[in-house]
Amino acid sequence: MANYREEQVRNSRRLARQVLGAVSLLLALIGLFTVLGWGVSALRTALDDSGRRESYADRLYGMVMLDPMTFDNVNDVDPGVFKQAAIWGTVYEIQKNGESLDQYERDPDTGSAMIPKLEIDTYIANLLGPDYPVTDGSFSTDEFVYQYNEEKQCYLVPVTSSVAQYTPEVEKISTSGGKMYVTVGYIPTTSNSTSGELSLTAPTEPVKYMDYVFTRGDNREWYLSALQESEMKVEATPEPSPTAAVTQDTQSMVESQLNSAMTDAASGTTSEELTAEQTPAPEDSTEEPAESTDGAAEESGGEEDAASSDSTAESESTDGDSDEAVG
Repeated sequence: MANYREEQVRNSRRLARQVLGAVSLLLALIGLFTVLGWGVSALRTALDDSGRRESYADRLYGMVMLDPMTFDNVNDVDPGVFKQAAIWGTVYEIQKNGESLDQYERDPDTGSAMIPKLEIDTYIANLLGPDYPVTDGSFSTDEFVYQYNEEKQCYLVPVTSSVAQYTPEVEKISTSGGKMYVTVGYIPTTSNSTSGELSLTAPTEPVKYMDYVFTRGDNREWYLSALQESEMKVEATPEPSPTAAVTQDTQSMVESQLNSAMTDAASGTTSEELTAEQTPAPEDSTEEPAESTDGAAEESGGEEDAASSDSTAESESTDGDSDEAVG
């Protein structure tokens, strides 16, 4: 009995150790998979810069939509370019947030939205840095004249005019030589909506790419310093495959041969008809009409000779009668 009870105790202890080992192994596996999941998520977050690219797309919207010329220094660019970009970039931010320009006061004479100067200056400072000098006052571009209201410290912006040429799509962000390069795809915009306000939409693929170059300011923030053409190019439209070209050439050759054959057949038929009309009749058919003509002539001649003989006989008989009468 004692041995049996000891055996039971050993078996119970062995079972408990096995259960404890299995639970420990299960917990270790769960912990391992949890840690791996955290690591993959952290790596994915580190590699996924979609949020950053979207942020720079919003930041550059006003520039891209106006498609300015390339430059190597922002101080060499007409300040009106950046002021106009700031105005329409502000309009885009308002529409993106689901708001309307109705929140701004309207000019009673022109109906233009009166956008505060403070918002324009803030946009420029975020784009070019706080050290970029901004001069207040009216300015003009190739599209519009932007009036500045000194009394209310605002710009009069036409809300029904179409100025957007492109919308941005940031393809990649890279750093080299202490500068950051933001490669932006230019997507053509659609026509404006009929609601009276500018509708900024992007329905197609990029038609070109540009690099916006940023440098660090004194506050370690990145600010726009140059605009260059990008090494990224739009993919060319693929050419038709050689098989399709060969098939098309073969079909064209067959059609050409058929047309040539039909043309030759029609030419042969026409030649045969012309030859049949121009070829003289055989000699036999020609001689028979000649013989009949000679016979007719002979008959006609005999009839004329007979008539002459009759006339001579009648004349002689008349002469004889006359002689007899005289005698």
